[in-house]
Amino acid sequence: MELFKVFVIQVLFASLPVLLVPSLETFVRKRTPRLLLRHQGDSVGIAFTWASALSVLLCWLLDAGSPRIDGHLSLLPAGMGILYGVSKGKLPIVAFYALAGYLFSSSLEMFYIVLEVAALLALALARSRMIGMTRRNRGTLFVLWMLIAYLPHAAFHIRETSLQGAEAWSVFPKIAVEILAAIAAGLMLLYSRRDVQDRHFLSEQAGFMRERMIEEETKLQAFMRTLPGFALTLDHSARVTGINDQAFSALDRRMPGVTREQIVGQTFSELMSAAGSQADPLFLQALDVAIRENRNVEQSLEFQGRKFKLYLSPTYGRTGKVNGAVCSIYEVTEMERMRTELESMNRLSLIGQMAASVTHEVRNPMAVVRGYLQILQGKSPPEYGHYYKIVLEELDRAGGIIDDFLSLARTKTEMNEQRTLRSIVEELWPLLQADANLRGLTIRFEDGADGERMPMHPGEIKQLVLNLARNALEAMDDKGELVISTEETEHALRLKVKDNGPGISEETLERIKQPFFTTKKTGTGLGLALCAGIAERHGGRLNIESTVGEGTEVMIEFGKASRAGSGEVTDTVGSSSKELPL
Repeated sequence: MELFKVFVIQVLFASLPVLLVPSLETFVRKRTPRLLLRHQGDSVGIAFTWASALSVLLCWLLDAGSPRIDGHLSLLPAGMGILYGVSKGKLPIVAFYALAGYLFSSSLEMFYIVLEVAALLALALARSRMIGMTRRNRGTLFVLWMLIAYLPHAAFHIRETSLQGAEAWSVFPKIAVEILAAIAAGLMLLYSRRDVQDRHFLSEQAGFMRERMIEEETKLQAFMRTLPGFALTLDHSARVTGINDQAFSALDRRMPGVTREQIVGQTFSELMSAAGSQADPLFLQALDVAIRENRNVEQSLEFQGRKFKLYLSPTYGRTGKVNGAVCSIYEVTEMERMRTELESMNRLSLIGQMAASVTHEVRNPMAVVRGYLQILQGKSPPEYGHYYKIVLEELDRAGGIIDDFLSLARTKTEMNEQRTLRSIVEELWPLLQADANLRGLTIRFEDGADGERMPMHPGEIKQLVLNLARNALEAMDDKGELVISTEETEHALRLKVKDNGPGISEETLERIKQPFFTTKKTGTGLGLALCAGIAERHGGRLNIESTVGEGTEVMIEFGKASRAGSGEVTDTVGSSSKELPL
């Protein structure tokens, strides 16, 4: 039992670094940055050197006060400190062991202390080579070194026992216990070194991953906040957990003084109610599908006449389960308008190619037919005159359609005059008045300044005004009124043709500028397409606004020549949405 107590006490004091290294490593890593810098950041090696030195000191101190503690057992932590501590600490540990042995041992032990210091010095000199060995070979070599280094101490015990008159073999159990204690403590020290090193590595990896995660989260937040569209993050209960600057600005306009903290935490329906609106059922349905079915969702939305695209993507928690969704909304009104215009341009291009290839071939035979009909008309009895008149009128009508085809196919026009829009309307005014009087309608040309001159082809602009005015006159019933006006703004010149007719439905309005689309019984569907082409060739854009039962306003907006010449681009028709479309 006594030997067992000696064994436990020896193991505990020899393996003191096992208990000290974790705390010392944390202290070194957090409180001694300069020391870390000198030793290339090896906080575990520094802690092991300090812990080994402290263990050597405690073993020799207790050796002086208790017969059960043998200070020579500090040879083990000293050797471990030399082998696994920092390289610059190996010789100081040898010197410290020699000093402690000299101070706390008896004169009889000094010879053995010198031998142990020699063994420690040999280990220090062989450290570099042992570090390069495999872990198994290094451990085996260290155990052999420990047994050899312990031989002087074992010889001291045998000699001491012989001097006391006892049998030499009686000390062998004590020697065996000390050897076993050394081996046990050595194993504990070895595995503690690995454990501390592994924990240090994991701690460094965790710190690196934490920094990367914070960095990525910061980037993600910055990216989300600066998105040009509206962006929100929501949890599985549709509660807002994040909002970007664009969406926050839209809500701030509806809810002045609101803060992000007040927005975050509200359900989407509550947020929309507070903003004086209602959550779009399509949005809530898409959010539910994205979270429930764990998939990306794309949805089209309309709000106050504008079109939007909604994109929802599920987000995941630590367990890998869906815990919400990221929502981004972009206005596509202008994109849809451009797509429609592109399709219209493609159709116009096709029509132009057809017109260019067949117009001259059709027009020449028609001219021959018309000429011979006029000759036959002069030689025919008068009672057949009205028949010839009908045929000639239809030929003229066909010729007008061919002219429209040619105008529609034209892509370049010589802008050979500098004129004002008002001067063009004034030249046409008698003709427009006569046309309105024949139909029993009122026409009015609003007063205004002449405005800036613009390069134009007067014939085409006249055709544009006539087509728009006649479309409006044909659309109105009795007592209708047509109002024509010209305006000048900082960036554009505008021509407006407004009537109080029956108006145009939304379905018709979407297709009204398409070639061959018409609501008239005898129309060709080329009139508005021709007008749009003339406007575009003059650097303008044709827009139509209509309300069923109230009337229609057609506005052609031409960019000013001074603005175009300076290279400044101004979009005077559409702008990006500033309102949250939900």
